[in-house]
Amino acid sequence: MTNSEIENAFELLGKLMELHGENSFKAKSYLSASYNISKLNNQLSEISPEELEAISTIGVSVKQKIKELLSTGHIAVLDALLEKTPQGVVEMMSIKGLGPKKVSTIWRDLEIESIDELLYACNENRLVLLKGFGAKTQKSVLENLQFYLSHKNMFRYGEVEQAALEILQQLNKYFSDELNSWTGEIRRYCEVINKIELLTTAPFEEVNEAMQSHFAEMEEVNGCLKAKSESGILFQIYFSDRNDFYKNLFISTGNEKHVDEIRKRINSFDSEIFINEEEIYSKANLQFILPELREGLNEIELALENKIPELIEPKQVKGVIHAHSTWSDGINSIEEMARYSIKLGYEYLCISDHSQTAVYAQGLTPQQVLKQHEEIDALNKKLSPFKIYRGIESDILNDGSLDYEDEILSRFDFVIASIHQNFNMSEETATARLIRAIENPYTTILGHPSGRLLLSRKGYPINHKNVIDACAKNNVIIEINAHPWRLDLDWRWIHYAIERGVMISINPDAHNLIGIHDIHFGTLAARKGMLTSEMTFNSKSSEEVGEYFLERKLNVTVK
Repeated sequence: MTNSEIENAFELLGKLMELHGENSFKAKSYLSASYNISKLNNQLSEISPEELEAISTIGVSVKQKIKELLSTGHIAVLDALLEKTPQGVVEMMSIKGLGPKKVSTIWRDLEIESIDELLYACNENRLVLLKGFGAKTQKSVLENLQFYLSHKNMFRYGEVEQAALEILQQLNKYFSDELNSWTGEIRRYCEVINKIELLTTAPFEEVNEAMQSHFAEMEEVNGCLKAKSESGILFQIYFSDRNDFYKNLFISTGNEKHVDEIRKRINSFDSEIFINEEEIYSKANLQFILPELREGLNEIELALENKIPELIEPKQVKGVIHAHSTWSDGINSIEEMARYSIKLGYEYLCISDHSQTAVYAQGLTPQQVLKQHEEIDALNKKLSPFKIYRGIESDILNDGSLDYEDEILSRFDFVIASIHQNFNMSEETATARLIRAIENPYTTILGHPSGRLLLSRKGYPINHKNVIDACAKNNVIIEINAHPWRLDLDWRWIHYAIERGVMISINPDAHNLIGIHDIHFGTLAARKGMLTSEMTFNSKSSEEVGEYFLERKLNVTVK
């Protein structure tokens, strides 16, 4: 059982206690425990009882329930609450803006027990009759409900990659003489997927038998094996003759437009036997197109002219940019973050804790900024030649200004400018707010431009072209926030950014040691956008990054 699953169990427990009006102190403690578990560096299932007892951020009662969950797969009190709660009511609490108290009102006053009933009630204007609701709240619930339904049964790539890898490894273990591969959206590294697809040449009955212990549910559908994991992840295993494996792998990997256009270029496609996918593109007179690029956009036109570039590789990212520490809402100290970055082979760490307006994240006052810089200066002497750069993630305020006076901003090596509050904006307002921040001479990097949270929040609407153009004009880097819930800048806009000469930085937005590994997900997204190492800011060496930061600061001083 992963920390994510344990975290979700305690979040649900806290919400259900609130829903049923039980001890509010306990409910809050379980919700707090869920948050603290999400910040742990080690998997709870892999540590000793002594190590669990030593975790100071988790209380005694929660530790007992963690042990119960790890040993039995259940928490008795959670099971009891679930037993007296309709499944549809539990599901309602997954909708943004509907906390336990609002759901309780909807359930008890309107006797609504399913998502479909809630949708009907919104369309029939029934929520406005409830105490604490109104036309504006009903409109927000309806919009969030529609967003939820449009993304139901979908998964973020980062949440399912490990499960997909484990099943592929099992296929390779059981059927080492066969051909086995991911396919479909997971093979294209899509940021959101609806199922994990695999292709194998192993016999159906043998795979069916071998996989029984790995899935909660399994069924045969039209010659395919459909399965669901304990955590609800959907799998589909396809079967192929060995002679047709690479043909079927190609067909099942790319989106429909890409596959159709390639097939049209090979007259004998259906009767051909291909020894690998490279041969397919060769016979189509095209440069080989990597799986992650097969989205039916401009990849075929570029391949026709041999213009698909060499894509950024994880090993080419040399530094960790955008990381938080215990100075704001991070779990680890700056030194711990630095030493872990060194262990992973990085040359530098760019610390960017939250700014003063972000009180929800313990943002730094000007006095704290000065003290933090003293600590960083001391650590740079201690950890040399590794370099820690002094930065901040400055909130972009409502009028587009940054969160400190110039005297403080001038002390940072770099500034990441991000919007964290007041998302309810028109496209015109949001775009203007971003552009004003971009035009601030102290802004070095634009953070998560749209503010989206995949499958959870659409983010505010922006005119991407105008924002990217402003970055080009003001020499501002744009981050791909590599957290698997964000992956923002969206990879579909990387090509335009490169066209305009805007560099991209693959930033983990790490709040603990493990968060640094999210650079992996950011790199996969960057590859989908055809990002090269030349246009990746943190593929620069520490010396190059330092020179870049210094030059920008000197330009501000000159102005």
